[in-house]
Amino acid sequence: MTTASPTGSLQYSDRYAAISQRLLRHAQEELDADDLIQASEKAWGAAAHAIKSVAEKWGWYHQGHYRLDASVHYIVSERSREDLLGWYNTVSVLHFNYYEHEMGADLVQSSINAATSFVEEMEKIRAENPPAFPRHEDLLPDQSRRLRLLSTRPRDYKGRVDDISLLPPVEPPETR
Repeated sequence: MTTASPTGSLQYSDRYAAISQRLLRHAQEELDADDLIQASEKAWGAAAHAIKSVAEKWGWYHQGHYRLDASVHYIVSERSREDLLGWYNTVSVLHFNYYEHEMGADLVQSSINAATSFVEEMEKIRAENPPAFPRHEDLLPDQSRRLRLLSTRPRDYKGRVDDISLLPPVEPPETR
């Protein structure tokens, strides 16, 4: 067994979690204002940031859809949480809706509810200690492939900003 990578940052993890909560609130506000496109994208963003919050704490690289997807699938496999995969798949459709505008208000609301459940469960997982990961040779092929992807630095990775105050704010600045 190996433990989670020491490269994870609690500051970043906390920031992603806070942004996730903000985006969930904004998703409902956008839906209440009948902006289904923005509601869809905000709910998808909330789920994406929730995944990033766990991946960051666990020391995984999480840039891009492919790594977000791998993170969720590994967590589902590692925790035997098929419910997370169902919510994730529902929320992923919201990202599609941002571009294609095919969902009505009732379906967007249902998907925001799924996003809320997904984010709540990811926050519970994030609150736990990072797991001890099995060695690659002890994993199933899909698990090994995902863990290798998540623990391998992307070629285009620019590194992280050391001063967290330089990151985007949790709440955007007030506009006048």
